[in-house]
Amino acid sequence: MQPEELKQIIKEAIRESKTQKKMTLTLEECVKESGIGRSTILELVHAENTDFPYFRVGKKILINRDKLILWLDRISEENRTIAGQACI
Repeated sequence: MQPEELKQIIKEAIRESKTQKKMTLTLEECVKESGIGRSTILELVHAENTDFPYFRVGKKILINRDKLILWLDRISEENRTIAGQACI
């Protein structure tokens, strides 16, 4: 394999890895991507009978990216309000 071919393969692999998104988000990544405040997301996680798409790995909170998008679409369609006491 020629050095130029190898460079091209490496460049393509790097480009591809940057475009692939993780399946889960940490709490901080969810805050950044959704625009919802950290305290509000924590309220959603701790609310009784919540439909917020999270799960835990030990103590770590993870949010399913695809389900978060669907959840945001659904609460938008339902015109729900996210306020001081989770989702109304």
